[in-house]
Amino acid sequence: ITTVDELLQFAKAVDNGDYKDKTDAVVSLDADLDLKGVAWTPIGSTFDTDGNLLNYFSGKFYGNGHTISNLDFSENYGKSEYPVFGFFSVAYDAEISGLTIQGKLDVSNLGDVIFGTVAGVAENSKISDCVSDVSFTTDTDKYINGTAALCGYAINSTIEHCQNKGNFSVTTNTTSLQMGGIVGVAFYNSTVQYCANTGDMTSWTPCTGGIVGQLYQDSKIINCYSTGKM
Repeated sequence: ITTVDELLQFAKAVDNGDYKDKTDAVVSLDADLDLKGVAWTPIGSTFDTDGNLLNYFSGKFYGNGHTISNLDFSENYGKSEYPVFGFFSVAYDAEISGLTIQGKLDVSNLGDVIFGTVAGVAENSKISDCVSDVSFTTDTDKYINGTAALCGYAINSTIEHCQNKGNFSVTTNTTSLQMGGIVGVAFYNSTVQYCANTGDMTSWTPCTGGIVGQLYQDSKIINCYSTGKM
């Protein structure tokens, strides 16, 4: 992938099922891309009428140290057709590495959204050497549920050598939002290791952490640090 058009073609191919369970697939990002003016829809965002995900990304996505900049999640966040939201919607049996996401999410819709800047959900997957520099803000009159993190849900997955630089601000009184610099909810034997958060967090949600918002079901945090103001 070297152009925005090629990125959008790749996203369409994932939505069409071309990468579902293709664990040997390799996708390489070979240039920095500027997504200014693109209303982002997540890669792998095809759901049936019952809300079940039909297609997702499996395989290896190598960012090679490149940056996706000006990625604006704001317009489509909270829409019912995107219950799992991020650069990737769901990564299943996948590896994502060497990717920096820079952008913003200004919440303008009510929503129950599993949100992660790199991936909404990582299941049986590994995310490594990724950086999130995405600001997340919500107005006081917008009630939201779900997650806010670099990776929303980590399910039997490893997140390592990643960093969050983005500031998160949730100033509405919400009771069901897991907010973490790296992972919103880590469960089913997930490991978050060698990660760092330098972003500041303003939160009205009871599940907030510099590294992980909620950690359970034999998951663990190893050798991480958070210096952001909370």
